Amino acid sequence: MNRSLSALPFEQATNFTRPAAPIQKRLIVLHSMEYPLKRGAAKWCAGFFSGPDAPKASAHACVDPGEVIQCVPWGDIAWHAPGANTYGIGIEHAGFARFSIAEWTTPDGNAMLDNSAWLAAELCTKFKIPVDFLDHWELAAAGDKARGITTHAEVNAAFKKSDHTDPGTGFPMGDYLRLVSKYALDAGAVA
Repeated sequence: MNRSLSALPFEQATNFTRPAAPIQKRLIVLHSMEYPLKRGAAKWCAGFFSGPDAPKASAHACVDPGEVIQCVPWGDIAWHAPGANTYGIGIEHAGFARFSIAEWTTPDGNAMLDNSAWLAAELCTKFKIPVDFLDHWELAAAGDKARGITTHAEVNAAFKKSDHTDPGTGFPMGDYLRLVSKYALDAGAVA
């Protein structure tokens, strides 16, 4: 996989919002696609967001063990986590919210998490987002000033605008954040 934000394949999602003025992104919001964790899942998800029957949803990027595909420009608003859409960047991961930590950390799972951590680190560096996990209490308390990495489940618990629980309690958040921090430090960011 070519690891450059500017070189990522791009498949434009049908549904997103282009803001009238630039928005400073403050959050990375992690999701699960509810699709098998395998190569080709990112292409499937990008096609789902861009196809003729596209849902009223989108994400900025889709990640699987082999690639990252961008679907919405970073500065635009993807429709991925009500309550955090405006300031958040949504990253969809191949896999299911029901996964255990063992299912997330198979060889393919680790390859996907590595791709995602690289992407998150690049975005944290670009937008000066701290590599800190924010739970629903912290999100609710900070509102639109929240800065860090969170999940769709935490956004839902904070703002009560959807019923999603992804990427699930088995997602290896501690290991993921350590990997994001490593990539951010390698990129010269302060993690």
